Amino acid sequence: MDMQIRALSKKNNVKISIVDITEGFNEIIKLQQTNHLASVALGRTIINNSLLSLSLKYVKKMTANINGMGLGGTIIAEFQDKNFRGYIQNPNFKIDKIEKENGTPLSQVVGKQGFLQVSRDNNEKQPYISRVELVSGEINLDFMYYLQKSDQIHSLISSTVKIDDNGMVEKACGIIIQMLPDFVEENIDFIEEKVGSLDHLVKTLIRTTNYEALIKDICEDAEVLNIGELKFKCTCNIKKVMDSIKMLGEEEIKKIIEEGEMVEVVCDFCKKKYNVKSEEIAK
Repeated sequence: MDMQIRALSKKNNVKISIVDITEGFNEIIKLQQTNHLASVALGRTIINNSLLSLSLKYVKKMTANINGMGLGGTIIAEFQDKNFRGYIQNPNFKIDKIEKENGTPLSQVVGKQGFLQVSRDNNEKQPYISRVELVSGEINLDFMYYLQKSDQIHSLISSTVKIDDNGMVEKACGIIIQMLPDFVEENIDFIEEKVGSLDHLVKTLIRTTNYEALIKDICEDAEVLNIGELKFKCTCNIKKVMDSIKMLGEEEIKKIIEEGEMVEVVCDFCKKKYNVKSEEIAK
């Protein structure tokens, strides 16, 4: 079962969230037909977007859009009502395009000549949208940079996607540790000492499913605020399909109606096909 856990340490002025989306992400990569590098890039984006949403109050829907001009193209992740979904534009690019002297494989998939844009729907008339330039293409560091620039929040984000030899997901999980507004330098020193290196934190996340124990290991006084289930669920529906058809333009729509054509629309996220008759479009 995919899950999330949130906790708070008042003594150390820190809040911690962990998500595990292994089960649902296996469904996503089957639908997207991703190679292993595209899987890692897409998985980290979905995990980090979920972590970001869980760490903020009053967010109904969170959408992260990464466009770094990399081999994977645009990467989109959405989190809404404890449900997640994701999409990568080029899911199965040629691995031999990765060049050893041109940075890490992941940074080449994501790219560094672009931006990370985050849209927060807080039930207001317009969503709050903010954007930062990509600093590494490694995704984790880019999300930390986003939080620092947009919200001035000191945070540590570490997400990992482990793929087996058959291309399936062994583990897809992540953690976010954020300092509360009243933090002091001693709190930062404490967390740095407890967490150690990011490599160590990632290895611990991969090995364990007892996330409550991991949180307690970081902060003994941490109070668990919430443990809940997460799910992969696509939000596509016929209304969104009709809205996308409207974007074809008046002339194109008139042509479809006159010729009695059937319009096929395929959801980028779940690959569901919608066949819309011209009569329905005419209405």
